[in-house]
Amino acid sequence: MAVSAVIDNGKIVTSATQESLQKSNSSTANKDDFLQLLVAQMKYQDPMEPTQNTEWVSQYAQFSQVEELQNMAQNMTLSRASGLVGQTVLMNVEGADGKVSEIQGRVDFVSYEGGKAFLSIDGELYSMDDLKYVVDDRYASAMENANAFVKAFDSLPALSDLTIADLEKVASVTEQFDNLTDREKEFLGESKDEYDKKIDEYVSIMAQIVKAANQAAAESSGTTTTAETTDEMPNENVEANAENAAQVVEA
Repeated sequence: MAVSAVIDNGKIVTSATQESLQKSNSSTANKDDFLQLLVAQMKYQDPMEPTQNTEWVSQYAQFSQVEELQNMAQNMTLSRASGLVGQTVLMNVEGADGKVSEIQGRVDFVSYEGGKAFLSIDGELYSMDDLKYVVDDRYASAMENANAFVKAFDSLPALSDLTIADLEKVASVTEQFDNLTDREKEFLGESKDEYDKKIDEYVSIMAQIVKAANQAAAESSGTTTTAETTDEMPNENVEANAENAAQVVEA
């Protein structure tokens, strides 16, 4: 499997795939490493007190046993990786800068490189060693809905900056919060009650803004008609704002 590098401003930008492969290549010592150490030990042993042949054989036998156990563990890992295809997983991936980021997604396929398994998620390969959780689809869906609400809530302007133009957005976020199940709200953690309180504040202030806009529109249309006529023939925009405001407050 060939991995190409991206060059940005004369520097190599490593992808998640490259970082996983680099981590794999710097893993534990193999049989060749052991044999090199064994030869070096034989070469530089004390000639006055040479190591007995039985000791060399014993060391090699011990390494062979360890290697066999490693191969068994590796085969189990590869078999387990194959069973993750189609599953939703959470990966803890450490970048070149040492920062750990959490990657969530569905495993499209499994690739094998150098005796290691790599999971393909959204077009990137991640080492099996980075696997943190295998997630049930319902759990993943609940987490995604909670995260979507948090993202939508964070996009709202500050309470002091609300305008009538934000009416639809406030109504949408309010509806999104109300539609969250108890399980989905659990992903909000201790902030769940705080979000509930903030939503009420947004609805209350937006209702005041709509009321003020309706009054201003009514006064504007009443410059040429009486107040009774204005009530009987409401401005279309005022009526639409009133309906939207009612929906927000009811929500």
